[in-house]
Amino acid sequence: MMSTTLNSKVAGGPLLGLIGGSANDHVGYVYSMSFNEACVLTNDKWKERVAGIPHNSFLVAAAFDPTNMSNISEFDREVVLLRVLGPAALPSDTDLLKTRIEHNQRRVEGEQFAKDKLDGMDPLTHAELQFGALRCRILGTFYVDDKEMRLGSDLENYFCSTRLRVFKPRGQALETIVNHINPEIRRKSIAEAEAAGFKKTPSPIRIGTVRYTSTARLHRGPTEPLVKVMIQPSDFLGRRTAVLGMTRTGKSNTVKTAVASVHLAALRDDVKVGQIIFDLNGEYANANHQDDGSSIAEVFAQDCVRYRAINTQGFEDLRTNFYLECGDALNLLSRLTKDDAYRNQTDLEQFLDSGLEEPDVTDQSNHKRWEVRKAVFQCILRAAGFKPAPNLTVRFPVNQAVLTAVAAVAGTPSPIPAGKGYVSLPIDAASAWFEAVRQENYNLRRLQKDNGQAITGFTSSSGKPWVNPMLESYLNVLARENQTGTPIRGFRAIVPYIEYHSPIRQADVIVEIIGHLVKGKIVILDLSAGPDQVRTVLSERIARHIFKHSFAELNAGKKPQNMVIYVEEAHNLIGKKDDLTSTWPRIAKEGAKARISFVYATQEPSSIHPNILSNTENWFVTHLNNEDELRALGKFYDFSDFHDSLKSAQDVGFARIKTLSSPFVVPTQIERFTPAELKKEVAAIAAGNSQG
Repeated sequence: MMSTTLNSKVAGGPLLGLIGGSANDHVGYVYSMSFNEACVLTNDKWKERVAGIPHNSFLVAAAFDPTNMSNISEFDREVVLLRVLGPAALPSDTDLLKTRIEHNQRRVEGEQFAKDKLDGMDPLTHAELQFGALRCRILGTFYVDDKEMRLGSDLENYFCSTRLRVFKPRGQALETIVNHINPEIRRKSIAEAEAAGFKKTPSPIRIGTVRYTSTARLHRGPTEPLVKVMIQPSDFLGRRTAVLGMTRTGKSNTVKTAVASVHLAALRDDVKVGQIIFDLNGEYANANHQDDGSSIAEVFAQDCVRYRAINTQGFEDLRTNFYLECGDALNLLSRLTKDDAYRNQTDLEQFLDSGLEEPDVTDQSNHKRWEVRKAVFQCILRAAGFKPAPNLTVRFPVNQAVLTAVAAVAGTPSPIPAGKGYVSLPIDAASAWFEAVRQENYNLRRLQKDNGQAITGFTSSSGKPWVNPMLESYLNVLARENQTGTPIRGFRAIVPYIEYHSPIRQADVIVEIIGHLVKGKIVILDLSAGPDQVRTVLSERIARHIFKHSFAELNAGKKPQNMVIYVEEAHNLIGKKDDLTSTWPRIAKEGAKARISFVYATQEPSSIHPNILSNTENWFVTHLNNEDELRALGKFYDFSDFHDSLKSAQDVGFARIKTLSSPFVVPTQIERFTPAELKKEVAAIAAGNSQG
């Protein structure tokens, strides 16, 4: 007897483990099938024996006898994986329905509950009524190739006279199914992990346990083992991940778990993986009651840097020093003033919309004009009350002819050139000098208008007027007068936005953040403070520079640093109609080439740029409450199977997960972010690394 059982297991190999090898897990027979769906005849007694067959649960179908694997035919050496979609009609349903109705009509008033377990029916009728059918999706076929089990994503063949018996996988059988990775995918992940600097493929992380339905009384009851669902940390490296669901259904918990998993994997192998979180609600930078009193920042205190756009203890300053980053400062001011009633004044509008991004230095004429406008912009900031750094000097190019002309109108000696045609002045002196420039330009205009006299002494080295129309608008904003001498709002238009300038920051915050990421730190940008315009501009700018930095490394023949970008409430930052060449769509589409991973969380998948959705490999989806969002999601993989469940089930952490390594969606109860356990794991890794 023992020899027969052993031979059966050897003959069946891993396929036998998928059906549990027990007749007690048998739930029915396939009586009809196509290449996409199968109909299963089942019975209430069989369903009761396996703690029920919930909606969206997995079933497996096989034609072989699990107790007699030694006689298996070649055609039967496979196991078909099914997912339950709903009930199916049987030819006898009409008669059975009539029988049920007649039985209930014959009940005696006052005796609603029969005293026997057959509910007052005769045994034959009761046995007949227990049968029903299930419609199932065919998810694929398990088979053995070169001694390794594989899952094909379809059905290779089916027989009209099907002999498939259906089983409900439980315990170890179910764990094998939901965590299966095909050998070629496993080998590829090993190669990618080694290329990313890992000594081996990072160990899988337990993300949660299998959960089919909101009602979890039976299939997750005390008699049923909770089956763990594992995810591969390597799935996130250089990939796109969507975390979708309504507020308070577990999106943040999922993101925190992902951040922790990636960082722990990096710590184990001493690999640097920089992670940056765009935290719109402040829930990653700060502890809350859902995290047992700790946050990501506290769990990984030694490896985490927090930023905020206001002065806060424990946070670095996220704001820009407007005097150092003039291009970004003017872009921000332009957005902040877009609803200003005075913005339509010609000079002010031209100034705000001009942009101060540095042009290519090879275009010397254009670059020098930019340097002059930048100098005037700094003087405008000073006039508006933006605090400069102590002893700030303004440097700009100017020729001797202009210096002489301005000195004449100002009645002061000409500034001494700093060399190579440049002048460097304290900011207050520079402001006075540029006001004199405007006055001289105004005088020459009047002279030309009144006498028809040509302007000869106020030109650039190329012979063109030194004060062009764009520079003139800057000077008018500084003087708060237009070219006719009429008062305008000028620099006072930007006075309300002084708080968005950081006078203490001496280095570009972008360079600082990228430096932390290169060192493998977790950077959290708390964007909960300040208006939408500020966080939109800051976020786009930071993301754009990360993208440029990584691709500069790639194009220089180097291996870019592994980086993961997390965006919370992504619909507030990433527009559905953004141009494909804009920052966020480019990161989603091209970032993987430079080892940039992109994780975005939102309750509105329909609002996300379609290019980003179509390039997403990993999906974590909880509750969505409307048809528009569900239709948008249903276009991807097999999420359409979960349409009803996603709309009705609001349980926190009840997610449907599709990862790069897994070929199908797995319904999962995601485990809580547990700071206490993570701290212990960090300490254990640190101790192990020090001993190693």
